[in-house]
Amino acid sequence: MWVKRYQKYGIDGLKVRRPKYDYDGNFKLNVLNWRKRHKASYPETALQFDISDPGTIATWQRKLDTKGVDALFTRRGRAKHMTTNNNKQAEKSELSELERLRAENRALRVENEYLKKLDALVQKRGHRKKNIKASKN
Repeated sequence: MWVKRYQKYGIDGLKVRRPKYDYDGNFKLNVLNWRKRHKASYPETALQFDISDPGTIATWQRKLDTKGVDALFTRRGRAKHMTTNNNKQAEKSELSELERLRAENRALRVENEYLKKLDALVQKRGHRKKNIKASKN
């Protein structure tokens, strides 16, 4: 893994990153969709997106599988500060719901495109087999 990181990113690819990066939910979703589309391993995916620890991607996948898309958009740790204004809380709640719905919509679109492409490939393969059989007769 270190050799591949060095070949792709040079000496900077080997540096330990501190503090940990805080990836947004859209980025996490894109990474997981790319991994699914390409049937890539966690290390291959980490290398593709310059993520130093492949375990990070595995954690995202577990969260997605167990808790759904929402889990990719929640921040870990404690809140930065308490708010007493209920209107602000309501606005944040509505925004997070909107973000969650957008992410879910994005994930469904990616999955739909993937399935369409897969179906087209299966149909193409079926047509080839029919043409081969017809030419033999």
